[in-house]
Amino acid sequence: MRAVKIRDSKFGTALVVESLKNSLSQAGGYVLGFRIDPVEKLQEVMKEIHSLYRVYSANPIFGVQYQVEDRLEPLEQVTVAYEEDDIEITEDNAQSDAFVAYYADGNKREDAEPVFCEQLGLAIEGLKDGFTLESLWEVTGI
Repeated sequence: MRAVKIRDSKFGTALVVESLKNSLSQAGGYVLGFRIDPVEKLQEVMKEIHSLYRVYSANPIFGVQYQVEDRLEPLEQVTVAYEEDDIEITEDNAQSDAFVAYYADGNKREDAEPVFCEQLGLAIEGLKDGFTLESLWEVTGI
């Protein structure tokens, strides 16, 4: 807010509120006029606006509420010691065989003939010799 004052206008005595122009967004710079009758009420409104603006300027509300923390704890107190997980990685070639059989065939030129699968209730590409539908589901981990 740039100014609040009382001025004479073509409509009589009016309360004028001028806003600041924002240099970043080119917004603002408005002049707003309010006619308030009786003139005594006009003086009261102007004093009230000045009072509210002083209070707001001392402690503005930016739309975000926050609490100031007294002090932060030292880094040593909030640091957690590194613990190595007690796990063992094992390799199970039974699951990877199906995966290798289907995805290592880089020279595949055409799809196998579709076959109706009663388990799924739809047509699927024929399975390679030695593989079952269950072994393919084990590959995906489902």
